[in-house]
Amino acid sequence: MGEEEPASLEGQFFEFSKMMDKKRDGTTITLYNSDFWMRQCKLLDDRKITMTDTGILFNKFSKSELNWDEWNEFLTELCECKGLDEEKVRDTLTNCGLPGQTPVVVPQYRDFFLTYKPKEKLPF
Repeated sequence: MGEEEPASLEGQFFEFSKMMDKKRDGTTITLYNSDFWMRQCKLLDDRKITMTDTGILFNKFSKSELNWDEWNEFLTELCECKGLDEEKVRDTLTNCGLPGQTPVVVPQYRDFFLTYKPKEKLPF
C-alpha cells in the first residue's frame, strides 16, 4: 500500500463536489455540498456562519455551481464578512476528512420546531 497523499484543499473540493453524485466530474460544487463540507468541519454552525450567509454570497455568482476559482473567491469573501482567519478556515476545510467520515446533521426546516412545547405542558 502506498503512502496516503496529504490532504489538499483542492482535493477536498473535488471529493465534496462529487459527494452524493459520483457521475459529477468534481470541477464545480453546489451550495448544498459546500454547506455540507462546512458543516462537517464545524464551520457552518448556524451561529457564527449560517446557511443564509453562505447562500447570499454563493448567489452573488448567479450560478447553481461554482468552479474552484469562484469557490475560493466565495470562501475569501465569507471569511472577510465574518471576520474569520482565512488561513485557519482553509486548513480546517482541508483536514476535516472525506465526505461522510464524520456524521453531519443538515437541519431541516421542521427541526426548528422540535423544541416547541405547547403552553399547557409547561411546568409552571
